[in-house]
Amino acid sequence: MSDLNPVRPAALFAAALQELAQEYPTDPEGTATVPITVTDPTTGEQHQAHVEPGQLDWITSAVMDLMATFRNAHADGSGQCGHCAGSGKASPA
Repeated sequence: MSDLNPVRPAALFAAALQELAQEYPTDPEGTATVPITVTDPTTGEQHQAHVEPGQLDWITSAVMDLMATFRNAHADGSGQCGHCAGSGKASPA
């Protein structure tokens, strides 16, 4: 991200998490949320997002799937996408 952009990666990441949480609820209304704090290493400014436990599970799964994709992209990997196992569908099911 360019230094000319006033939105820093930490703020952008926290805002994206918060938007995801607001747009796609996973838990019953009133469920306690999990605060996620992201600190900008340049300014020390902290940005928070509040996600539901179900959303935290999904975000964790998405990150783990992406890590599998990265591993599988290596020459000794399977070449398969981590989230769809190479099916090309949004879900392997």
